[in-house]
Order: sequence, then C-alpha cells, then structure tokens
Amino acid sequence: MADKLQSQWQGQSSDLITELAWSPDGSSWAASSAAGEIVWMNLQEQPRGAVQLQAASGESIDSISFSADGGWLAASGQSGSVYLWDCAGTIPQFSQTIEVQTWTSKLIWHPTLPQLAIAYNNQIDQWDPATAQLLSTWSAKYAIGDLAWHPIGEYLAIASNKGVEIRSNREALPHQRLSLDTASLHIAWSPDGRYLAAGNFDRSLTILDLQQPTDPWTLQGCPGKIRKLDWLGTDAQPCLLVPTGAAIVQWSLKGSEWAGQLLEGHEGTVTTVVACGDRQIFVSAATDNYACLWSAAGETLQIIPSQIGEFTALAWHPAGLWLLTGTRTGAIELWHCSA
Repeated sequence: MADKLQSQWQGQSSDLITELAWSPDGSSWAASSAAGEIVWMNLQEQPRGAVQLQAASGESIDSISFSADGGWLAASGQSGSVYLWDCAGTIPQFSQTIEVQTWTSKLIWHPTLPQLAIAYNNQIDQWDPATAQLLSTWSAKYAIGDLAWHPIGEYLAIASNKGVEIRSNREALPHQRLSLDTASLHIAWSPDGRYLAAGNFDRSLTILDLQQPTDPWTLQGCPGKIRKLDWLGTDAQPCLLVPTGAAIVQWSLKGSEWAGQLLEGHEGTVTTVVACGDRQIFVSAATDNYACLWSAAGETLQIIPSQIGEFTALAWHPAGLWLLTGTRTGAIELWHCSA
C-alpha cells in the first residue's frame, strides 16, 4: 500500500503562515505568521488545540526553530528582535529577547549544542540562550542569504553574493570559500555531511564534495528561480530536490556525475519541497493551491487540494509520521502519513 496523507486536525491564524517547525523528538510543533503570531501544540493534546505563545503584532515572524535538544524555541523576523522560549515545562515559557535592531534574515540552531546563530545584514551572532551570552560574531563581505550547519556541527556554511564561505565553529577565519560569479541564495548539506549544495541566482547549482573540494560540480537546467534545496536519499545514493518554475528537478549522483530528472505535476510555481528521508518520500507545494506527495522514484502518490488558500509552509515530523501544512489564509493542518 502506498504512502498517503489523511487530515487529522485543523487550526486557524489571522494571516499567512510563514514557517512551521517540529521539536526534535516529534512531541510538539510550532507555527509563525506574517502578523507576528506564534502558536504551539503538544501532539498528544490535539483536541485542546494550539496554544498561542505570541499574539499578532503586525510585524512578520519569518524564522522559527527548536534547538537540537528541544529545550528552546526561537523566533525572529521583521521586528529586529529574536524571541526565546524555554521548553522545559509542560508549555513553553517566554525567556528572553535578543535585540539586533534590524530584520533578521535567518536563524539556525547548532545541530548538537543549544547555541543559536542569528544572521542579519552581513553579520552572524552566535548566542548561548541559557546564559544569555554572545559567544562570537562573524562578518561576511556581502549580505547573507542563507546559513547551514554541517550535520556534526564542525562547520557553518554561509551563502552570500559571489559564493559560499565555510567557517570552522572554532575559528574566526573562513575554513574554505566556494567562489562564484553569482549570488548563492540557498544552501544545504547532504545528511552525511559530505556534499554541500548551493542554489544560485543565475539558476545554476554548485555542489561541493568535501572529499574533493577543489573540483565542485556546476549543474545547469533549472527552468526557473531556485526557491529551496532539500536532500533525499541514502548516503550511498544522494539525491537533491530543487523546486524551480512549475517543476522539481531531482538531481541524483550516478557514478561521478549528477543526472537530473524533471518532475512535472504542478500548474503553478513550485514554492517549496520538503523531503522525508527515512520514508523515501517528499512533498511539494505550489501557487496552484495544490500539494503533491511524491515517491523517491518521482511518482506522484497523492495530490492534495487546498480549499483555503495556497500552501505556504510544509514540515515533516522527524519520524515521518505526520505532515504539517500552512496556507496563505492562515490555516494550519495536521496530516497523518499512513502506509
């Protein structure tokens, strides 16, 4: 029997859902909106609904994320503040605010330590929320487009104009630089940390193999703007998913070269794709008000129409048991993934 998504719960915020996040153990989730709302739910308490952690302020929350140990929830966006909740109790309790005085482009937790990296303009601050201590400040030459921690936390990749910097977590100077003639918009490490992919402004992809760092691949063939990157597949057979235009390009490493497969199932622009690696499935969303569930072979398993606005955010449960979706009209829906 094929994997299939079945709706289990629905909720509503007052504005577009900007981001969704699961706690690392999959026991709870959080959502943010363009109006500044933040809601949280314990998965075992669906009938009680979601708890509002922050009311609408009129200033968008664009990044929301749990720390690797699940002890903290961080959110940031238009206000120039980073908000932190302590998740040690039954319900997250507001803990502190970190002021950066400008719209934060990205925040990301270290993959093994409760340390938070905050990107704004061309600067990255790394904080320890338990002590409210600023641990380090790094500067890039250009405005930062994206951040990605290496899976073991040794390196932080920083995407900006003219390429990607890879910095050691223990050193101020770049460990390595991937120089390009264009801006890198999105970056993502493969699950085993061997490959780093960069999606670029000129619609090209650059993939760096850390075992052969002097000879990166440059891939062409994306029909539109690259809107996200996500990895699917095992360490032995890495596969990169790239939403671009009205399609998804699925790049697979075959021998020493990458082969691209164009997946067409949407009528509108594909805005996001999220892989569920353990189950070898992934889901995409587009401006056509549909989400599609795909197999690793590129087969469409299910088409999900939205009756309440375009899907704007997707997030898989860590074990692949549930999928969260958010829409332009502020609807949040929880789907169970059965096989």
